[in-house]
Amino acid sequence: MHLRLGVVPTIVVSSPQAAEQFLKTHDLVFANRPPFEAAKYISWDQRNLSFAEYGPYWRNMRKMCTLELLSHTKINSFRTMRQEELDLLIKLLKEAASDGAAVDISAKFSTLAADISCRMVLGRKYMDKDLDEKGFKAVMEEAMNLAAIPNIGDYIPYVSMDTSATAIERAISELMKNPRMMKKLQMELEIAVGMKRKVDASDLDKLEYLNMVIKESLRLHPLLRLLK
Repeated sequence: MHLRLGVVPTIVVSSPQAAEQFLKTHDLVFANRPPFEAAKYISWDQRNLSFAEYGPYWRNMRKMCTLELLSHTKINSFRTMRQEELDLLIKLLKEAASDGAAVDISAKFSTLAADISCRMVLGRKYMDKDLDEKGFKAVMEEAMNLAAIPNIGDYIPYVSMDTSATAIERAISELMKNPRMMKKLQMELEIAVGMKRKVDASDLDKLEYLNMVIKESLRLHPLLRLLK
């Protein structure tokens, strides 16, 4: 279906077949991101990987990100760092459990994801006190909220995406609602990994049920909703 939002021509993709045409068959034709005000200010005039126009610059950015951030070798190089952050979270949860204190799991997952991302990209993690009186996370949340507010000048609202922390939270929530599945997953982890160490990236290939749980959780709660 074709619409015109102000001066912006807009195509509504309303079926899996149409989505395949736009996102796979004719992907290069529709690869450009629409310009909008918020992206100009939060991504250096739309020059980051998420908002840049398709072309040589974007391809070089993607290549650089793939080699320096997302390659198998690079991901493995951050293994110790990820383990350190996970150990800190586990220690905090154990202390809270010993004291009988309530823990905001959503906030802790959000902090974990932010700390790992900052250490990977910026080389260090930031505490709330490091960024004026608001705090680091508050400033980041404010930027995301401002980007998500529809701007009449753009004629189309920004499509917001859930974070990795929310994806983890929803997966755990689904397991808590399905004790039988949680028990099956725990048994797989106990057999494949054991009780004396934590799950490592090298274990993932043999954890078939865990992979199915992750995929089903993402199916039920996709990070980016293309079709409903």
